[in-house]
Amino acid sequence: MVAKLRLFSALCALVAAVVVVWQTTPGGVAGPGPVDLRSTFAPLPAATTTIKSPVIDLTDPDPFDPCRDIPLDVVARIGLAYTPPAHEDSLRCKYDAGNYQMAVEAFVWRTYEETLPPDAVELDINGHRAAQYWIMKPTDWNNRWWITCMVAFKTSYGVIQQSLFYSPIYSEPDPDCMQTNLQRAHELSAHYIY
Repeated sequence: MVAKLRLFSALCALVAAVVVVWQTTPGGVAGPGPVDLRSTFAPLPAATTTIKSPVIDLTDPDPFDPCRDIPLDVVARIGLAYTPPAHEDSLRCKYDAGNYQMAVEAFVWRTYEETLPPDAVELDINGHRAAQYWIMKPTDWNNRWWITCMVAFKTSYGVIQQSLFYSPIYSEPDPDCMQTNLQRAHELSAHYIY
């Protein structure tokens, strides 16, 4: 009896496998024919030629790196070297003042006009066009808030964004975000590459 049951199970499995293979195998449908590979080469726009190779006017992907281009003694003198400056994403550098942090980063893919929110206040900082505005964002722990304010500088390649941020729960004393960020912008802007 057990032998007949095993034989019946094996026969059912074989029939199921044949049905599955038969259903997934395409019938005699033919494809459209052979595929011809053709060149899609098109000349690069605005390319000029020289004796050696074409020259294309591209945006410099690394026009200003704050961690590299702002001297450490300048950062230490204004109190932003509580911990050493640290590279974050691409051209972003984070500075620590103890009770607040700052980040300076260069954007080559976004213009000054695209960066500004509607409530930004434009001003002149050491002869450079800049704007100041507020941002507040929640953190990931205990539903606390970071207070953040920005100063954005217009550059030939895009924008330099300087942000100051702190936690009102853990910062002692709380900095005056807008005034402190504006003061740091006046002190650091001489070292920015526009």
